[in-house]
Amino acid sequence: MKILKTMNGKYIALTVAVLSMAISYAQKKTVIPAHTPKSATVCARSNTDTIEFTHNKDFKPAHSRIATNQLSINFSKHFTQAFPEKPLSNNASVIFELQIETDGSISSVSILRSGFKSEYNDKLKEIVRTVTADTWSPATYKGSKIRSQYTLPITIFANVNEL
Repeated sequence: MKILKTMNGKYIALTVAVLSMAISYAQKKTVIPAHTPKSATVCARSNTDTIEFTHNKDFKPAHSRIATNQLSINFSKHFTQAFPEKPLSNNASVIFELQIETDGSISSVSILRSGFKSEYNDKLKEIVRTVTADTWSPATYKGSKIRSQYTLPITIFANVNEL
C-alpha cells in the first residue's frame, strides 16, 4: 500500500510538471507581436511598376468629389434612360475598376463584377464615364499627383424615380 501511495504521488507530480510545461509552451506560441502588418489597401500602378501603399501617410488615394451614393443614383437614372426595355425588379450592382490619371481624367474602365450579360458591358462603361466625368481628384504621393486605380461599386436602383 505504501508503494502505491508513493507511485501515485510521483504520478501526480509528473502530471503536474507536464501540464505546466504544456501550458507555458502554448502561451509562448500564442503571443501576438505588437505590430502586425496589414495588407495593402491601395495600389497605384503605372505601365512600368506597381507601388503598394500600406497605410502610408504620404499617400492620398484618388477620390470623387461626388459621394458614392449620389453616383449610384445618377448612374441608375442614366441606366433607365439607356435601357428602357430592361426595367429592373430588384437593385443590381456593378463593380468597376477605373484608371485615374494625374489630371483626374479616366483613361480606362473595366468591369470587375456584374450581373448583366457581357453585351451590356460597353454601355455600362460609357455610362460610368459619363456619370463620373470631371469628378475625380487624382491620387498623390509625397505631394506629387500619380496615376492610380480605383474600385468603384455602383448600385443600380430599381426604383430610381422614387428617390
